[in-house]
Amino acid sequence: MYKRYHIDTSLVELSTTKIGKFEIMRNDACLNCGRCMTHCIYDVHERDSADPRIMADPVNHLCKNCFACIQNCPYHALEMVMNKEFEKLGNTYWTPQVIHTIWNEAEEGKIPVLGSGYRGRFRGSGFDDIWTDMSEIVRPTRDGIHGREYIATAVDLGRKLAWISDFRRLDLPNSYEIQIPMLLDTSPLGLNSKSIILSIIRAAHKLGTFAFLDIENYGNELKPYLKSIALRCPLDKITNLDQSPWKEVNFIEIDLPRQFSISELELALKKLKSENQTALISLGLTDPSLSNGILKQFKEERADILNIHADNDGQSYEGNIFICDSIRKAQLDLVKERMRCEITILAKGGIAAAEHVPKIIICGADAAVLDLSLLVAAGCRVCKGCILNDCPAEIEKLDPEIAEQRIINMICAWRDQLLEILSAMGIRDVRRLRGEKGRAMFYEEIEKESFEFIFKENETAK
Repeated sequence: MYKRYHIDTSLVELSTTKIGKFEIMRNDACLNCGRCMTHCIYDVHERDSADPRIMADPVNHLCKNCFACIQNCPYHALEMVMNKEFEKLGNTYWTPQVIHTIWNEAEEGKIPVLGSGYRGRFRGSGFDDIWTDMSEIVRPTRDGIHGREYIATAVDLGRKLAWISDFRRLDLPNSYEIQIPMLLDTSPLGLNSKSIILSIIRAAHKLGTFAFLDIENYGNELKPYLKSIALRCPLDKITNLDQSPWKEVNFIEIDLPRQFSISELELALKKLKSENQTALISLGLTDPSLSNGILKQFKEERADILNIHADNDGQSYEGNIFICDSIRKAQLDLVKERMRCEITILAKGGIAAAEHVPKIIICGADAAVLDLSLLVAAGCRVCKGCILNDCPAEIEKLDPEIAEQRIINMICAWRDQLLEILSAMGIRDVRRLRGEKGRAMFYEEIEKESFEFIFKENETAK
């Protein structure tokens, strides 16, 4: 019987993530009238359990910054100030607001409420340079997460047939369908924690997607989840690998170094194909420029997936190129070779918010690979130096089941936001969004189109 894809969520709170953006200060003018409690719908203000005649201290981490309590206090006894602990979170890319938003999504599995509204950034670098087109938002029947019209978020991984010349000799390529355009990665920040790895892989198994796993981190405790694991191995180690567990997985990635031999890559691909003929083969690249040797592997059907890697801030390891530009370049290279529809493109690195998923798909990716965001969902604060034994969020001590559910909650919230964007665009299937530059505006292109004639006139005058 047909059943719509659904993600089960549940409330999972962590004491280490109870850091609010603001602190509400109650001064001596307060007469304990309870007006703030009446107007607050988020339970920030409650009466003291020991003495109900007085108000308890505000529960700051529950505040959604709606200012209802401050505006309605008849004695002006409340004041809101920035929380210093909040300002210490993250860095310039993984900002405190990004981390706090992921925490809220991971806690409830719902689209977060920001009360005071979004005051920016409407222009910035990276993903903030892309604005999505919401031209169909006036259509009330396309209501996204409410489901009166079904919107598909499933994507296909693997090769597609360019054409069918003879149905009698039809040889279908390897491909798998996942219900969300998101894959998970078990090595954010390069951590090799068994509890973190187990949490991410089990979350991927329940979500029906794949989780990338470095081969040195594989253990027998992960064998029940082999079908949900994308085993990753450096190129120079593949020819020396034992047959198990390569024969049982559905997805294998070769992690390519910056400098490598094409002949060595061909040998590795032949070995993998001989041991596992049904697995998807992915090439993990840090350079978005596709050499003739790489294109040859795809043309001769030795590889199925291209995974473009960037760092946690979305910057390429090969120069100052953002992940969006890397994906657009790889997309155009495959279009020129008339191979784009046959190959799957994945994007890894810098995916820090729900809106980044549709934006990277618009740039040309089939799906996004989530890494550091999963660790943030588990309570990570993205400290400058990550030391598990001295982690303020106590990530290593976190129960794997709790971390697993928080990751599932975050993915559910991101999928709901993807559905809302697709419904606002009037798109019923996320696969139609791939490479659709017309469904977004890029700041650099708008700036060039609007002001190029001015720059040309100035150059002519000189």
